Amino acid sequence: MKKIIMIDDNTVCLEGIYKNIKWEDIGATVCGIYASGIEALKEIEKTQPDLVISDIQMPEITGIELAKSILTRFPFIKIIFISSYDDFVYAQEAIRLNICDYVEKPIDYDYLTTVIQKVLRNIQQETETMEQLKHSQPILKEKFFLNLINAGPTYAEYMLQNQASYLNLQFTKKRYICIYLEISKHIDYMNSLGVERYHLYTFQLIHAVEDYFASEDVYTINQGGRIIFIIGQKQYPHKLSTHVMKAFETIKKQFDFLTITIGIGHTVQSIWEISNSYRNAKKATEYKFIFGDNNIYSTEEIHQAASPPLFLSRQDEELLINLISKKDKQGIKEFLAYIENNWSSVYYNKNGILSYISSILSKILRFLYEVEIKDTEIVEKITHTFSILDTFNTVEEVCENLEKICLLTSEKIQQSIHSKHSQIAEQIIQYIENHYNDLTLNLNTISNHINMSPSYVGSIFKKIKNTSISKYITFLRINKAKELLSFTSIPIMEISEKVGYSNQYYFSASFKKVTGLTPTEYRTHSTTV
Repeated sequence: MKKIIMIDDNTVCLEGIYKNIKWEDIGATVCGIYASGIEALKEIEKTQPDLVISDIQMPEITGIELAKSILTRFPFIKIIFISSYDDFVYAQEAIRLNICDYVEKPIDYDYLTTVIQKVLRNIQQETETMEQLKHSQPILKEKFFLNLINAGPTYAEYMLQNQASYLNLQFTKKRYICIYLEISKHIDYMNSLGVERYHLYTFQLIHAVEDYFASEDVYTINQGGRIIFIIGQKQYPHKLSTHVMKAFETIKKQFDFLTITIGIGHTVQSIWEISNSYRNAKKATEYKFIFGDNNIYSTEEIHQAASPPLFLSRQDEELLINLISKKDKQGIKEFLAYIENNWSSVYYNKNGILSYISSILSKILRFLYEVEIKDTEIVEKITHTFSILDTFNTVEEVCENLEKICLLTSEKIQQSIHSKHSQIAEQIIQYIENHYNDLTLNLNTISNHINMSPSYVGSIFKKIKNTSISKYITFLRINKAKELLSFTSIPIMEISEKVGYSNQYYFSASFKKVTGLTPTEYRTHSTTV
């Protein structure tokens, strides 16, 4: 007998339910009736009933709060809510809590009886399923079908026929198809739901498939995170693959609390050829790499939308290298978004995309070599990415990693450019210090010396030293003149020549512009000090 506890602050309602339902006839016994949800919760902790029938709106604790408390500690207890029309919002929340059912007041006792019977049947089915999990695993059949999907048709027919006879497996259908189902992050589901409850859901999923295809042969391989179905059909007015697609669309909706990716293989004429359908079904799920989890992928649809070859064009290569060189972060993002959108608009497979990414990485390495950037960090980063490409699960992960590499490459290029520019600037300064007394010293003579264009030399110096070459020459000449004025008695005309001025008056004007004093005033001031 299944144990039931009833809770409602309306005792008249409770008495009506208790008296108007034939509990023994439906295999149940009422082990507690409570007007207080808090008192009932204490008894539930002791008794752990199979079913709780509760009002939704109660003064001390609402039915919703009560249900949350019960299901947190005793997830296998089933709950039916009784509610008035005004409680409909609560009823909606109850549905989100996965409550079994709710019945509106005033209560139709015949209908309530039907609801209770349905819940008790579900309880019994879950009990039997749990017993199956503990005591009855068809190991030999599972091993047979694992061998079947992994063997070639000729080998399978020759080596596995005797095993099929021993296991009383009769393959009489005319067409077979394989379905490859993956539950994404199933370990996380196990941790959050608990191992037993997770496996209960997978068994319920299997039962749903078996019920839908009750008139066909259904064989199942349950591997926890993936479930493989083999369906055999004698005759059907429509294509088997179309029939299967519609079926799994319906079934998937019933289990929308799980993230499920499904691959549907092509139809084969013999069970011994099912390995071909299996390989195609499994390969179809690889398109989640582009389109994401929680979808159904059909081999036939993918073949109809066969993608053209994927390769990195010269134009795209030059565009990306140019964006990296300019450290155009937004441009790099837009380029990667463009190629990602291109992949998702056509059925490109994972291997094709990873080959494309490998090509991009190779081009970046080659570019670094050509511009003589020998940076260990970026080379190791690219090499490591080559080695882990196959471990990426989605296009988003690949593009995110590629973006980091592009930005790091940009950074290394900028560092290299800055370093080279700094070297050029120091070379310019050294030349100026050695030739500041040369009357012909200017931007052109310096550019000729280091074999670069005047405009390029000028822009580099300005960028690194934040001043122009002409200003720096003037600055250095005036400083040298200050030293001679302060520590020697050399005539001003001679000093002007020594620091690179051919005209004493121009020297005096430049000196005053920089220091605010004429050469004579500066010498007088420095002498007195």
